[in-house]
Amino acid sequence: MNEKSLKVLEQYEIEVISTRRGRGSYICETNLGKKLLAVCGSSEKKMVFVNRVLESMRQKGYLYADTAMANKEGKLLTPDRDEEACILKDWFEGRECDTKSMSDVEQTVKRLAQLHRLMYLLPEPESDDGNYIGEDLQEELLRHNRELRKVYAFIRKRKQKNGFEILFLNCFHMFYEQAQEASEKLKSSGYTSLREEMCGRGALCHGNFNQHNVWFTGRNQIFVGNFDKCRYDIQEADLYQFMRKIMEKQDWQKHSGYRILDGYDREKTMGKRQRDYLYVRLLYPEKFWKLANQYYNRNKAWVPEKSREKLEVLIRQQSQRNAFLKTLE
Repeated sequence: MNEKSLKVLEQYEIEVISTRRGRGSYICETNLGKKLLAVCGSSEKKMVFVNRVLESMRQKGYLYADTAMANKEGKLLTPDRDEEACILKDWFEGRECDTKSMSDVEQTVKRLAQLHRLMYLLPEPESDDGNYIGEDLQEELLRHNRELRKVYAFIRKRKQKNGFEILFLNCFHMFYEQAQEASEKLKSSGYTSLREEMCGRGALCHGNFNQHNVWFTGRNQIFVGNFDKCRYDIQEADLYQFMRKIMEKQDWQKHSGYRILDGYDREKTMGKRQRDYLYVRLLYPEKFWKLANQYYNRNKAWVPEKSREKLEVLIRQQSQRNAFLKTLE
């Protein structure tokens, strides 16, 4: 965001006392408390849905909801001078979750489980709520596997191969076998019935649960924000997303994984179907797919050295990752 975006604040019934830059945003001190002004990639209808979710959570006791404020026209999204949609929402400052601190990680997982107990909301009749259902994981994994094969075939045909491409070909079958295994295990699991049951009950997940959306406030509380990707889905999708990132950063150490699982389970017990779902998600080599996808969709004449380094880390971590996954079978 640039300073021109601050003109957007004139569209709100609010007195701005001061502003300062945040991460791709502006933090505003106002007569109505601290607010965050940021560009929003969601639609007006989606943000109305998100506000309903947050209000429901607030009524159940979650006091740190970053609810969006309506402008003078009653809309949640306001275009700036560059016609980018901006949003103004409640904000609570703190320090970001430290992924190297298991104390932070365990507290974050505990907070996630607590939020999941609150995140149930049946769609309102004649609303768009029912449209916000997560993609069927079976279809997603099949699509990702097709994309992996496409990248593999493309690289094989290249005459001059760079370091990333050579490394990718050398490790492809190792990761692709796991991708196929995860897809097959999902078919034989209770995933379909679990997904239907959870969505039928109005279960919601955050949709983008990572350390960048978790802040430890000065009041020894944890603020989870940025619910704009919130959707109806199996809630353990959030746990998977956070856990995978932490395990990658901690070289898939078993004790770290056990502490994450125990921390969540103490607050919200997982049944067999949830554990099977989580295992399949962790088994699928998503980071490998992401690197392949990034490679294929950018300029292939120059592949960043960082991509090769990330792939090298994945390969180095594979034995530790396999050892941890073995204990979850």
